[in-house]
Amino acid sequence: MTLRSDALRYNAPESLPLYLSGASTEDDYGKPLILVHSTHGQSHPGSFHLDRLVRQTTIGVHEAGGAGLNFTTTDLCDGVATGHDGMNYVLPSRDFIAGIIEAYVQGHAFDGAVLCASCDKALPAALLAAARLKDDVPVVILPGGSGGVGSCYLLSGDIAATFSLVEAGIQTPEELLFVQRHSLPCEGACQYMGTASTMQVMAEALGLAPPTSALSPANERYLLSTARSAGHLIMSMLSSGLKTCDILTEASMRNAVVVHQATGGSTNALLHLPAIAHAAGIEFDVRLFDQLGQRTPYLINLHSAGEYASRQFWYAGGVQRVLWLLADSGLLDLNVMTVTGKTLRQNLEDVRASDFFRAGEGYLANYATRDGRRALERTDVIRNADSAGNSHGSVAVLAGNLAPEGAVFKYSACDPAMYEHTGRAVVFESEEDCFAAVTGLKVQPGDVLIVRNEGPRACGMPELFNTSSAIVAIEQYRSSIALVTDGRFSGGTAGPVIGHVSPEAAAGGPIALIETGDTVRISLSGRGLDIVAVNNGGATTGDVARTLERRRSAWKPPARRYSGGILGAYTRLASSPMQGAYMD
Repeated sequence: MTLRSDALRYNAPESLPLYLSGASTEDDYGKPLILVHSTHGQSHPGSFHLDRLVRQTTIGVHEAGGAGLNFTTTDLCDGVATGHDGMNYVLPSRDFIAGIIEAYVQGHAFDGAVLCASCDKALPAALLAAARLKDDVPVVILPGGSGGVGSCYLLSGDIAATFSLVEAGIQTPEELLFVQRHSLPCEGACQYMGTASTMQVMAEALGLAPPTSALSPANERYLLSTARSAGHLIMSMLSSGLKTCDILTEASMRNAVVVHQATGGSTNALLHLPAIAHAAGIEFDVRLFDQLGQRTPYLINLHSAGEYASRQFWYAGGVQRVLWLLADSGLLDLNVMTVTGKTLRQNLEDVRASDFFRAGEGYLANYATRDGRRALERTDVIRNADSAGNSHGSVAVLAGNLAPEGAVFKYSACDPAMYEHTGRAVVFESEEDCFAAVTGLKVQPGDVLIVRNEGPRACGMPELFNTSSAIVAIEQYRSSIALVTDGRFSGGTAGPVIGHVSPEAAAGGPIALIETGDTVRISLSGRGLDIVAVNNGGATTGDVARTLERRRSAWKPPARRYSGGILGAYTRLASSPMQGAYMD
């Protein structure tokens, strides 16, 4: 077999002694060289345990006749970065981690790669790197699994809500401390259907991660077995000539969108999947989420839109259960190829023939329902496709004169009373000011809060997690005010919040022109997001358009907040949120 790594053996004589000094042997040097990359580190529990998976994967590579070499590029934690300017670095880190992985593979002429990650930007970075390398090497994505359920069903998503109640004077600091102490009992990704969970699910739905791997319990042996088998899989892909370009296709992207809508995935997937498609050279319109979502049943009862935890989703059958329930819907192409060398359909048949579903439901029965009445059942967590109220997906793409290119609304996590809403705009130039106004109870029911200059070209597109959590936590606001921004939200966000408004304010989008006192209409049924009146009064469509043009003539682009470093590079090069906010 001709190997990419032969370039080292023929052209880089220093490579042999360099590898020998790094504890490799001459025999290792002659084998296929496999990058085993992870985002292991101590920044958060989603990365803390990945070294264990790397060890098992490396053993698997060696068992299958390769030489596994370990590289690490740890990731930022959204939870640590939230609420301060550190959040501006989080989305850009996706592109930089992907770039480092790409550099490892190309710079060291690796023959294949297993990319192990758990969390919000690390998993998308791994997928983005796989897409960039699609024609060069085989890649297996190894998800890092899910954390455990906290005391009294506490999950990490409960922390921000409790913090908001403390800030508003509704809860005591002692209650917050209890939630902080007992909501994250072990390693693994945060336990709700946030971005980390969503992107693990996306990796498996795309066929780039092994079957049943997404959201496997991070502290149970099953994940270690998956890691060992990932080493075998990459060597099998190498010997058969199977590469990412054979797996990552337009059909597999459509499958991922369907699974996303069925599982109530994070709105951040509407940034990551378009970016991955772009890197792979695949045509992809983000409105596909809305088009397929209107035909896809919403199956999942997971926090923050529901009751249960991502680990319980895995016990209930995880991605493979969702594929099974949708197999005859006509929404999925089950004939796409996967990293196993089998189709999605063949993988599902293998899982169904195993004891995976039976064992998982047995583990699920160890838990009680939220009300404690009985043992938890599969349909409490993953509902059947014909269940009442499950006839549509979870995310809509809105557009209008406030968002000509589009905006994203996760309506599955919102009170239906806010699906149609018209209210007075209250404009803020930063999330911090908006959060202070909400927790200070200084906004009025009915208001539409506008937070602008939080997009990718302005400052890196931070999450507005604290503010969205505050709106949902404060009873008088959760079903009466909306939040609209050119920034983004955490995957754990709930409530009447709309993000990714495009074009963003820094690019001169209409969100830069709206003023406090204008009137905004949100219409889920009409998929609309519009300024319908200006200057505290009624207006015709023409009046609104003329007023916005007058404001535009006086508008000046804001001064660049970042001119150097990685944020200087990212904010200069970032594409529109509706295109994926990738560095173009």
